[in-house]
Amino acid sequence: MYMIQFGAQCGSTQADKAIGSYHILLNKIFYQKQDGSDYFKTLLFLSIVFRVSGKHQDFGSEGAEFLQKSASRNVYTIDFAIPQERWQNKTDVELRSYIAEGVRSCFDLLKQKVLELDEVNNIDKLERDFEHGMTQFMTLPLPELKGK
Repeated sequence: MYMIQFGAQCGSTQADKAIGSYHILLNKIFYQKQDGSDYFKTLLFLSIVFRVSGKHQDFGSEGAEFLQKSASRNVYTIDFAIPQERWQNKTDVELRSYIAEGVRSCFDLLKQKVLELDEVNNIDKLERDFEHGMTQFMTLPLPELKGK
């Protein structure tokens, strides 16, 4: 079972270049086959979509927003809006910390929703695996972006 799938919509090529490696790393950590029991009873996975403002498109907000059930799949999704000033001219340490904080906030809201729906098989495993993944996110090297 997969825990969280990360998507991204970027408002410029620069925004995509700034966030792309983090997006890929998060999917490598959280969107892979897990050992042991599935996390959810009927849901396929959770989804967090980065909405990264840039030169061509400004999403006009910041943080977690628009928690909803996907119309086409059995998935709960939430947007994480990132203003341009949050990624532009930032170091890896600054960006990782900011993204980790946003991912935690989104995960907490998603977790609260699926708990209300009684969709979680084992809350301890879900929380433990999420924390392990966040530790990996803060320490693993970023993947190289091909063609960017």
